[in-house]
Amino acid sequence: MTLAFYEEMARRLRCGRTVAVATLAGSRGSTPRGFGSKMIVTESGETAFSIGGGAFEALVIEDALQAIREGQGFEKEYRFTEQGENALGMVCGGTARVLFEVVRPPAPLFVFGGGHVGREVAYQGARLGFEVTVVDDRPRYLDPARYPEGVRLARVEHDFSGDLPPIPPGAFVAILTRCHRTDLAALRHSAGRGPAYVGVIGSRRKVATVLERAEAMGTPREALAGVHGPIGLPIGAETPEEIAVSIMAEMISVRRAAVGQERCSRSSRLRVGDVPADGPRPVTSTGPATILPIDRGRARRRDA
Repeated sequence: MTLAFYEEMARRLRCGRTVAVATLAGSRGSTPRGFGSKMIVTESGETAFSIGGGAFEALVIEDALQAIREGQGFEKEYRFTEQGENALGMVCGGTARVLFEVVRPPAPLFVFGGGHVGREVAYQGARLGFEVTVVDDRPRYLDPARYPEGVRLARVEHDFSGDLPPIPPGAFVAILTRCHRTDLAALRHSAGRGPAYVGVIGSRRKVATVLERAEAMGTPREALAGVHGPIGLPIGAETPEEIAVSIMAEMISVRRAAVGQERCSRSSRLRVGDVPADGPRPVTSTGPATILPIDRGRARRRDA
């Protein structure tokens, strides 16, 4: 595979486009291209490179678009015959097996607060394929030496007002600032902009208070409905490293869509007005593109 292929992949992913990669994974008899040939297909149907052309490639593009729509890779066998299942209406007589992989661009992760937990979240987020930006007002917490290469740093005003970085749709947001006032400012800036995930650190009472104040200051209730708080999965985490693990695990569950409706509505997600009767609870809160999994069982079903 040429460097040009990977450069083209990187270019399209940097533009925020989800793509499917179709790879000739096996063949028998006469086929247009050899083993390992690849083609890039974008959500709009644009292509780069080729695995054979003609009716074969047209059908591969159609199947690649289906993979993107479903968010699921698979394998499929094509027959270069005039008749039969998956026949292409050709007389070459060979067969080709194509592997489809769906590749998404890196998800933006905004870490509001570069303290102990924020630093660990930035480290783990970078390793897990997020495009990380750390936001803080304290210069010592924005020292590039504290973070992995590629982490972006944004300094803001002391009260987290002013030019906060824009939150694009689908972004992930971890609100881990030094106090509830700056948490509130970060939440009001993030909620309602279409993020995939917003989490706020703190006890249930503290998070509920921040949600109530955000609504009182004009943030729509529906924009606050999906906020995760206390942030992270409930694994009994205590140290900054453990808390960061719980936060990233929750983000991964959202990114991979691996959680069911029951977990999505679990008790640790508060709504405005939700304050536990037993008072505050301690805080025991719990870059590369994402290649989605391949359904090999589905491949067998499609070819059966």
